[in-house]
Amino acid sequence: MKLLRSVGLGWLVWRLLGPDTPPRYSGPQRHPLRLPGRTVFVGDREVFVRKTGPDDAPALVLLHGLGLDSMLAWYRLIPLLAERFRIVSIDLYGAGKTDKGRDAFEIADMADQVAGALGALGIGQATVAGYSMGGAVAQELAHRHPHLVERLVLIATLAHHPPAWRWGRTIIGVAGRALERISRVEVSWVWYRYLLRVGAVDPSSERWLWETRMNRDPEMQYRSMFALLRFDSRRWLGRLNVPALVVIPQSDQLVLPAWQREMATLLRDSTVVEVPGARHELPMTHPDQVAEAVGRFAAAQ
Repeated sequence: MKLLRSVGLGWLVWRLLGPDTPPRYSGPQRHPLRLPGRTVFVGDREVFVRKTGPDDAPALVLLHGLGLDSMLAWYRLIPLLAERFRIVSIDLYGAGKTDKGRDAFEIADMADQVAGALGALGIGQATVAGYSMGGAVAQELAHRHPHLVERLVLIATLAHHPPAWRWGRTIIGVAGRALERISRVEVSWVWYRYLLRVGAVDPSSERWLWETRMNRDPEMQYRSMFALLRFDSRRWLGRLNVPALVVIPQSDQLVLPAWQREMATLLRDSTVVEVPGARHELPMTHPDQVAEAVGRFAAAQ
C-alpha cells in the first residue's frame, strides 16, 4: 500500500511539473489527407466543415463518432467516395475545430447545429451518414429536420443504451473525466496505441493521430458521452419516413451488434449490411467495404 501511494504521488508530481512530451514516432511522418476546411456560423457558434467532390454531385453528409473529428473518422472513406458525391464532413458540437461552448446540450442540440450548418452551406437535402455517436445525431436530424435527409446511413450505432450499460458507462465516464482533468496523456496513450495496433492509422501518420487526440477538449468529449448515454430514439424511430442503411461491424466491442440489429428492426425501411471481422473502428479499418455499401445505397434511385 505504501508503495502504491508513493507511485501515485510520484505520478501526480510528474504530471503537474514534468514535460508533456509526445511518443517516439517510428519514422518520417505525414498528414494522411490534406483536405482543408472552413467555418460557418450557426447562431453565435462557428462550426467547422470540410467539403470535397463535384459541386453538382449528390450531397453526402458525414457525422463522426465520440472522441473523433471530421478528419480522423472519415479520412480513409472520403477519397473513396469523393468522385461520386459532394461530401460534407462536419465537426460536431465541441469537437475538432468547432467552437467549444460550455452550454448544456443533448444529441438533439447537436442535430440542430448540423441542420444550421447545412443551411449555411446551402444544402437542401442529402444522404446523411452517422458513425457511432454521429449515428445518433443523424437519427435526430432525420426526426427533427426531415426535409434535410433524403437517405440515412447508420454505422456502428444504436437507438439507446440498455440501463445496465448506461449506468456502467456513466461511472466510467465520470472516472475518465476526473483522470483527464489531471492529465490527458494516459487515456490518450491507450487510445493512440490501440488505433495503431489494429491498423486504423498507418505508422507514417502517428504524429497526426497523437496530435489530433491531444488537441481535443476532454470536457466536451465527456459531455458528449453523457448526452449519448441519455439518447433514446425508440419512441419515434419507426416513424422516420426515409430509407436507411444500417452497417454493422460483426465484432463491434463498443456498440454490441445485437443493439444495432434491434435498431434496424425499429426502422420502417432499412437495409442491413454486416461486415465480418470488423470492430467498432470499421470506417478506418474497413473503408472499402463501408464505401461500397454507402456508395451503392446513396446512389440508388
